[in-house]
Amino acid sequence: MDFDKRILVCEDSLEGIFTGVYDGWKWKLRGKQVEISVREPEYPDFFTTIMTVPADTEKAGKVLRTISSRLGHAVYEALCYAAVSCCPDKGTLVFRVLWMALSGRKCDRRILENLADPDVNMVAKLRIKVWHELHRFYGFVRFREISGSVLFSEIAPENDILEMLGTHFTDRFPNENWMIYDSGRKKVLLHPRGQAPYIQKNAVIDRNAGNEPVQKEEYEELWKRFCYSVTIQERKNPHLQQQFLPLKFRSNMTEFE
Repeated sequence: MDFDKRILVCEDSLEGIFTGVYDGWKWKLRGKQVEISVREPEYPDFFTTIMTVPADTEKAGKVLRTISSRLGHAVYEALCYAAVSCCPDKGTLVFRVLWMALSGRKCDRRILENLADPDVNMVAKLRIKVWHELHRFYGFVRFREISGSVLFSEIAPENDILEMLGTHFTDRFPNENWMIYDSGRKKVLLHPRGQAPYIQKNAVIDRNAGNEPVQKEEYEELWKRFCYSVTIQERKNPHLQQQFLPLKFRSNMTEFE
């Protein structure tokens, strides 16, 4: 039966969500209700067709290029940030905002100003939330040297920002082999010396197979001594420190181990 509602289940990634947008557009043009989900609905509605959408680089690229060229960088950035957020409804939100901005031959480059609309308002909030976490990790990532002269860092971000960290750390360490491991999502951002970084999914770091930092105690002790030496004990303010450096970021930071 051809039901009036489509739920497109896609991979929880930028590529997956914008592939869902590409495929969902044709169903919306046919008058169907469209939702994009990153997980199979536990209790789907009656009269709903559930479709699995494999991630497709070409389809996602077409959508992203359309957003950038027709709606501008600000909208492109906001939708990308929303798409990597931990919000379970992010796929549908991104789709609805794009439909409002582009359907019927429209090209509303000021769509983000329509904060009275609940979908636009939510996308704007997700953008801010992801932006703040991303910029915090620019300063909170701690690298350790592991065997083979590779710089290694482990993080556990709330949002899926791993790929977005690539440009910043490539600029900082262009001539180093480094890797940043998202332990929650089991994927790693790899940067071979002098090359562009790339994502490897389903990565499991085996710390018993030569991945533990070499000379760990020596380097970490030096860093801890440095942090202690620059601290003015009389001006310590743990409450204020926690405002700028929440506890959730500290588990992978050397100076708090």
